[in-house]
Amino acid sequence: MIAGLLLASGASRRFGSDKLLAPLAGREVVRWSAEALAPAVDALYVVVPPDSVQLHDALHGLDVRWVSNAAASTGMASSICAGVSALPSDAEAVVIALGDQPLVDASVAVQLVARWREGGASAVAPAYDDGRGHPVLFSASLYPALLALDGDSGARALLAALGDGFASVQVAGRMPADVDTPDAFDAVATEVARRARVRG
Repeated sequence: MIAGLLLASGASRRFGSDKLLAPLAGREVVRWSAEALAPAVDALYVVVPPDSVQLHDALHGLDVRWVSNAAASTGMASSICAGVSALPSDAEAVVIALGDQPLVDASVAVQLVARWREGGASAVAPAYDDGRGHPVLFSASLYPALLALDGDSGARALLAALGDGFASVQVAGRMPADVDTPDAFDAVATEVARRARVRG
């Protein structure tokens, strides 16, 4: 069983309001992120702060397992720890994605899972034209290391220490932007509108 873990308990300090709830072409930012991850995994876990009624509403209709993170203010590691702790014993791997990256293509997580199934890697990440990005797949063998993370650094150091146990899949284009500020959101909204024009 492959689990998906969407981190959605950040504080949105630089945005001024909850960035995950910002409306983007008719859907909240967090819903874009969730819908990109869900097709690649067998179960989707979403880590949220306590009393996150609006986030629940934003993902209404999706098959989601909710994980409350009471320590959300301490940084990203707390969200990862809360989410990994909630995974069932048969979760062979987890794909961890960020709730504030609405432009991640749904094919990326699918590619990560496919590469992991080939064997030889305990973690797999996408390699965009401008560097390594999200989401990232971690095998169950790395759960103890994920649970030991602290602060707001995420798992970058863990990946760096894996050596040959780390693999990447090439993804065309620049890595998707985080919606951390109003300006970043405006840029993402402009890109969404551009893609809609191209499709239309």
